[in-house]
Formats: sequence, structure tokens, C-alpha cells
Amino acid sequence: KRLAREANIDLGAIPGSGPHGRVVKSDVEAVKSGKSQLKAPAPAPAGTPSPGGGFALGMTKQQVMALYPEGSYDIVPNDGMRKTVAARLTESKQTVPHFYLTLDCKIDALMEAREKINAAAPLKDGKPTYKLSVNDFVIKAWAMALQRVPAANATWAVDSILYHKRSDVAVAVAVPGGLFTSVVKAADQKTLRQISEEVKDLAGRARSKKLAPPEYQGGSSSVSNLGMYGVKEFGAVINPPHG
Repeated sequence: KRLAREANIDLGAIPGSGPHGRVVKSDVEAVKSGKSQLKAPAPAPAGTPSPGGGFALGMTKQQVMALYPEGSYDIVPNDGMRKTVAARLTESKQTVPHFYLTLDCKIDALMEAREKINAAAPLKDGKPTYKLSVNDFVIKAWAMALQRVPAANATWAVDSILYHKRSDVAVAVAVPGGLFTSVVKAADQKTLRQISEEVKDLAGRARSKKLAPPEYQGGSSSVSNLGMYGVKEFGAVINPPHG
């Protein structure tokens, strides 16, 4: 033990040649001199995070299928997007500390302003040229709040924190088979109408999978809104490297 400690070698990684596989002095000396190799670390058991930040599923495909009568289901293989989303969400919940805060906001003034702004929209071919959503106001408010609290406008970079100068707000967009977080760059500097038009454009191209990587990668934080479906409260998963 003393020799292994002095050589900064994990005793459990040294192959033992003594009785019942015990590690003896010559085994430590063999590793120190390079004549013997350390044992490979044991693989992570199912259901636990691996050292590389990935994940191991708790049940195998065969174990899951065995729970249900044969012929009572259809099997649809997961495509690349579905696998990536599953891996990233699992990595996020395992490696990013999540905590949730909830409060109620009185937004009567916001709703009144939205109604007046939309009513003032000029018509083109009998249709309003724009229509602001509540989500557009949320994005703008969040972008301005990040400028007021620069410590929150940050992303995690392992041994450092990146404090961003502009508020690049990612917006979660559900697409068939997955999820995109399209990024509204410098949302703090844009008008509500600009944000509204950009979100509609990004969301439309996300659903047709025509976004370029710079349009859905990065950002300093994300907005995820299900209020239009009558959802009052839910816990979103952080999108790494967001904090």
C-alpha cells in the first residue's frame, strides 16, 4: 500500500500475482518500471452515468420487449435525431444541477399592449402584416433581464464560465421526432416585431429541418413555453452548455 501510494498508483488497478489475486510488492514494482500494465477500469453498471458523460440505459431492448405480449406493439427504430435528443437530455439531467422556482406574474399590461400593437398592424391582402405572441414578449423580457443581470448571461465551459455580451436567446421548437433550440441572436437589441418574424422563420425552417448549425447551436439560455396548450407549470431540461 505504501509503495502504491508513493507512486500515486491506484492499488485496485494493479494486477495481483499473490494468493487469491492479492497484490504483492513485486506487482507494484512491475507497474512502476513499466513491465506490467494497469487493469482497465470496470465498465459502468447499467443505469449509471459513465465517466465520459454519456449514459447507460437501465434496461436492455430485450428486457423491455419481454414485458409486453409479442404482437401487441409496433417497433419503430430510433433515427439519429431521436438518439441525439435522448443522449443530450440524459446527459443534462445527470451532469447539470437543476432547480426550479415558480411565481405568478400579473401580465394585464402586457396583454393590453399586445392587443393594441396587433390592432395597429397594417393590412396586406386583407391580413395583418404581423401578429405578436405572448412568447415574443417573454423572449424580449428575458433578453433584457440577462443584460440587467450579466452573471446570469453565462454558459459553462468546464474550467471556466463564459459571460456573454449580448443576449442570444434559444427558443425550443418541437419537430417530428425531436426538438430544436433555434437561437434569436442579440434579442435584447431587437424590436418585438423583429423577434416575432425571426422566431416564425426559425420555427418554420426547424420543422422542415432546414436550419443551419449556427442557427440552433449556442445561445446563452433557452425559453421553453407550453402556455398556449393550457399548461400552467412544467420543468424544462437545461440545454448544455447553458446554465
